[in-house]
Amino acid sequence: MKEISVLLADDHEVVLDSLAMMIASLERVNVLATATNGLEVLDKLTHLPVDIVLSDMHMPELSGIELALRLREHYPATKLILLTMEEEPETIRSAMQAGVWGYVLKRATKKELEKAILSVADGARYFTEEVHRQLAQIENEATPNGHETPDSIQSLSKREIEIVRLIASEVSSQDIADQLFISPSTVETHRRNIFKKLDIHSVVALTRFAIRNKIV
Repeated sequence: MKEISVLLADDHEVVLDSLAMMIASLERVNVLATATNGLEVLDKLTHLPVDIVLSDMHMPELSGIELALRLREHYPATKLILLTMEEEPETIRSAMQAGVWGYVLKRATKKELEKAILSVADGARYFTEEVHRQLAQIENEATPNGHETPDSIQSLSKREIEIVRLIASEVSSQDIADQLFISPSTVETHRRNIFKKLDIHSVVALTRFAIRNKIV
C-alpha cells in the first residue's frame, strides 16, 4: 500500500518531538518534516511531497484555520488535520469552512490518530466523537426546525448522494459538473433539491449529514 507522507506542526518542541516519535511508529506513515509555525509549513511544502499536514490550531505566524485556507489555495492536494484542544462550535465551524479534512482533539489516543490519518489519506474526512457532538449543535442551529430524520438519506437518489459527497468534499460546482458529465446548472438544480429534501440550509449542515451517513 502507498506510504503516507506527513508534515507535523506545533510550536512546542517537546510536544512536536513526542508527536513525531508516535506518528513515525505507525504503519504506512512517513514523517517527512516538522515545523514550529505556519509559514515554515508553507515553506517546506514548496519542496516536499506531503500528503497530510497534522497541525496544532494555535501557532505563530498563521493559525490552523489560516493555514487551511493557504493550503486550499496553494496546495489543494495536501490535506490538513487539526490536532487541537479547541471544542467550541464556532471554531469547528470556521475550520470546516476553511477546508480542514480532519479535526482531532489533543487527548486522542494513538489508535485514533492513526485512524484519522488513514481515513483522510483514503479521501474521507475525519472528526472525533466529541467533535461530532459539537457538529450536531452546529447543525441544530443551522436547521432550527429539526426536520432531518435518520432515514433522510433514503429520500436521495444515487446521483444526489454522489453530489452530496462531492459538495461535502468541497468540490466546486464546475468540477462536479466535469466529473459527472453534466452542466453546472444541473448541479445547482440537484443542490437545491438536496437542500430541500433534507431541510437543511448550509454546507456545514450538509457536511455533517454526509459524515454521519458515511457518505464521505
